[in-house]
Amino acid sequence: MTDIQTYTYESPSSIKHPKVRWMVIEHLAHQVLSQSLKVNEQLPGINELCDKLGVSRTAVREGIGVLVSKGMIASKPGEGTTVQPLSSWMLLDPEVLCWMRESDMAISIIEHLIEIRLIIEPEAAALASVRGTMEQFMTMSEALTRMGAGEQKRTPQSTQGDIDFHKAILDSSGNIFLSRLRDLCMVSVELFVRLTFPEVKSVANSIDRHQRLFEAIRSRKPDLARKEARRVLCKTICDLQELNIPVRQDTLHYFGCEENS
Repeated sequence: MTDIQTYTYESPSSIKHPKVRWMVIEHLAHQVLSQSLKVNEQLPGINELCDKLGVSRTAVREGIGVLVSKGMIASKPGEGTTVQPLSSWMLLDPEVLCWMRESDMAISIIEHLIEIRLIIEPEAAALASVRGTMEQFMTMSEALTRMGAGEQKRTPQSTQGDIDFHKAILDSSGNIFLSRLRDLCMVSVELFVRLTFPEVKSVANSIDRHQRLFEAIRSRKPDLARKEARRVLCKTICDLQELNIPVRQDTLHYFGCEENS
């Protein structure tokens, strides 16, 4: 197992939030993500949090406000502050994605991540083959070269190449909404790499599939690009299954992963 936190995706929280407020956010987010605080359970009172963390009431209120804005908790007059179900969270928020990736919840979101990528990335690849520029194709090629440097042993640089390759496909689609999903892609790739890291023998095959996807995009063959993108993601599912990480059978059947494995 590798230390995935060394892979470039630094938590935006440490940059975005002042230190004192971040102490509150980190403490409460950990309580929620670890399910020490369960859904509909009330958070400790402000005074209790002030004493426990050694911070001001203002810092506590600001920290709680951040988690409220992300849908993780809700604060209502007369009802206190309670933990919200996962369905209420701002799941595409970069901070929320990062926190979930680092938490015990990581395994539980994998199949949801792979499904959304199977829905989005093949079509993004098809669009990239039609709309992508030569400059964008050069970006993909450079990212693929860095990814290929980790054929025998994954490194932070090769993992970043993998991330940048998928980000470049989204950007090359020419769709501003697809390009904004780069944070989801980044967290997803890092999480999959962390979990499949022991399966180093599968990396060379994965690189070959990424190369075929790139060639289909660069050759401006949308149908082939769509097919190769699906193959890349189905290979990820196979790697997860080898590690006994469950993926729903209807996902495999619906996206044709049995044929693409």
